[in-house]
Amino acid sequence: MDAIDIIYLLRRLGKSQAQLARELGVSGGVVNNVIHDRITAHAVASHIAALLGSEVAELWPDRYVFKPRGRTSPRSEAKQTECEANGGVQ
Repeated sequence: MDAIDIIYLLRRLGKSQAQLARELGVSGGVVNNVIHDRITAHAVASHIAALLGSEVAELWPDRYVFKPRGRTSPRSEAKQTECEANGGVQ
């Protein structure tokens, strides 16, 4: 979902960015920047997601979905393989 969709859905609920900012005690710029995925403010993002009946990761998947980085060590790969071979038991 992009910023335009989020703003549209908030307006359908009768909420403006200024109202959200007042409710949360932050500036309107913070709310706008969170909606447009320019900054991270988890409290603001969580509030917006709750209003929309959604999860934070659904609205901003690039920011809130865990993505493993880098390579895993040979030791952890061996443990994972061993665990899978034992049916999930280490």
